[in-house]
Amino acid sequence: MANRRWTEEDVADLREQVAAGRTVREIAHGMMRSQEATRARMQMLGLTKPREFKAPAKILAQQELTEQ
Repeated sequence: MANRRWTEEDVADLREQVAAGRTVREIAHGMMRSQEATRARMQMLGLTKPREFKAPAKILAQQELTEQ
């Protein structure tokens, strides 16, 4: 996969595919781009959701006890 510039058409296609719920892997494959490049462009455009913090089970159990 070559280093190609993102055109306005590419960005519009990316936005449509994200809105349709396709995975980064599916989008990258269809656009003939790397997953890293696709993910980076999605982040640049604000199309990604922040990853949720996954607290260890020990912390979650303590929180449940204090909430009761």
